[in-house]
Amino acid sequence: MLLWVLLLILGLLSRQAAIAKKSVVEPRPSWTPIFEGELVTLTCHGAGPFKPERAWWYKNQQLQEILPTNIIQTNQPGEYRCQTQGSTLSDPVNLVFSSDPLILQTQYSVFEGDTLVMRCRGKNTGTVKHMAYYKNERKLLDLITDFDKLLSVSQAGLNDNSKYHCARVVSSIWSTWREISKNVDIQVQELFVPPELKTTMSEPIEGTPMILSCETQLSPQRLDTKLHFSFIRDGTVITSGEKKSHVLQIPAIQTKDSGSYQCEAKAMTQNILKKSNYVKIGVKIPVSQPFFNFSAFRAQASVGDVVEFHCEVLRGSFPIQYQFYHENTILENKIAPSGGAASFNLTMTVGHSGNYFCRANNSFSYQFSKNLTLSISDPIRSQTNTAIMGITVALIIIFILTIVVLVVYFKLLRKSGRSSAPSPHRISSISNLQEPVYSNSSSQKELMPIYGNVNPVAENVVYSEVTSKEHGKEANNTKKLPEIKDSPVIYAEVKQKPQSRDSKKTNAADGRQNVAENYENAKLF
Repeated sequence: MLLWVLLLILGLLSRQAAIAKKSVVEPRPSWTPIFEGELVTLTCHGAGPFKPERAWWYKNQQLQEILPTNIIQTNQPGEYRCQTQGSTLSDPVNLVFSSDPLILQTQYSVFEGDTLVMRCRGKNTGTVKHMAYYKNERKLLDLITDFDKLLSVSQAGLNDNSKYHCARVVSSIWSTWREISKNVDIQVQELFVPPELKTTMSEPIEGTPMILSCETQLSPQRLDTKLHFSFIRDGTVITSGEKKSHVLQIPAIQTKDSGSYQCEAKAMTQNILKKSNYVKIGVKIPVSQPFFNFSAFRAQASVGDVVEFHCEVLRGSFPIQYQFYHENTILENKIAPSGGAASFNLTMTVGHSGNYFCRANNSFSYQFSKNLTLSISDPIRSQTNTAIMGITVALIIIFILTIVVLVVYFKLLRKSGRSSAPSPHRISSISNLQEPVYSNSSSQKELMPIYGNVNPVAENVVYSEVTSKEHGKEANNTKKLPEIKDSPVIYAEVKQKPQSRDSKKTNAADGRQNVAENYENAKLF
């Protein structure tokens, strides 16, 4: 930006320097046309102060001579130019000589704001009776006396460009006649060209510097003219008309500086005011950080839910483009031609969990929103997971209970094995007894099992009976107990003892009888 401004200023200075270096031809007398035979003095002015210096003279674009002085005299018509050392070629001066009896003379150059002066001049020496000046065949001035009076138009402007001529009535001793001059095209020259308003940029960004330049050019013959500049925004002058600088600097342009700009250049002495073209300046506003949200309650949604994503900036020149991101993937592009917010809907899947954000830009600036995290749940999968978890927990509980039961069972089994194991000293062979024998103890102590054969006669049948005796003592007296309903008698096993095939037939009947008797005896207890 600063480089561009520097180049702009240097360019303006170089253009002004180039203009200042152009040579100028000044004729004396400063009237045109002139009568044939009259002598005209031409002076070539270079870039510096008016002083004698070497000059190159051109007539009808042909180099005529190189003189050590900048002044020549001539009575020849033609287009004259000159150039001095250090200066460029001058604009032409056209010398016109006339043989007419009456001519209308004007200045060689008339600029805006100057006083336009014309004079009607004749050769004849008769007595002038009447004189008049005309503009486009319309009489401007009628003189019956004071015929040397000049026609003056003050504050000449471009609207004074017209055809002028004069006429007079002359008399002598012998006659009176009327003389009319040829038409002269008056071209009022611009003192300076209409200014052009230039800016470093037509759409500056808010907060950046901007320079406005009111550029114009003075005529090479009027480089000493003083110009003052004014800058106008939306019809209101924002700088003084006394400002001599043609540059307006705005250090940091703001939105309030937007508008339609124009500049004015005024030649204070000649009171010539010219306005530039209009330049529309729109200050571009960078986008602010966007606000981003979505419609999911507590940042959670389920598979199949439709979630609306919303992105909005509060400041920024439009159009504004919005981009919606999931992680680093663009989901949607939206454009707001007139500014405002943008939204879009998305049906959720399991893969849509993660971070979301949006980006806003307006071709020269951009901003990212803050990240928001969205969690997506799958009800079916959740139910399945819950069921699987429940089953797993149940299996674990069952497994634990099974282990506990097995442990308890084996403990009881081990304890039962220890309690039921027979001790050799506690077992008595009661082979001759027919009745169960009990141990009678006065104190209730732990009962130990006693095993015995009820009917040892039958060799193939064994009947085991469990009776109790006092722990740690042998029963001193054994006797046949009376029939007790709740007698603690346990039938452990009744089985047939293996025997030979020959003895089976002999003892079959006796065995069946003995078993029946034993069964009946056992029921008594």
